[in-house]
Amino acid sequence: KVGELERLKEFRAKVLEENMIVDGVHFVNDAYKNGRKIITEGANAALLDLDYGTYPYVTSSTTTVGGVSTGLGLSPDKIDCAIGVVKAYTTRVGSGPF
Repeated sequence: KVGELERLKEFRAKVLEENMIVDGVHFVNDAYKNGRKIITEGANAALLDLDYGTYPYVTSSTTTVGGVSTGLGLSPDKIDCAIGVVKAYTTRVGSGPF
């Protein structure tokens, strides 16, 4: 039986061998420079945004369209289109003001 540490060492070797780790900012900007289509997705709502949300009940990141620039390192002038999907009510998970 292979122990957990041995299994993780095998996984590490595979990750390094197959170049599965990249510099994300360089990867995304290189794709943009080469004319590749880039699609992003955010899973949290604006009220959970670190800067504009209902603090202290927020997440640790920027959840609005600005998160594309701060999270991916893609300059705002490179964003051609942003589509927002909204719902007519607000919900929360866990404790909070709701």
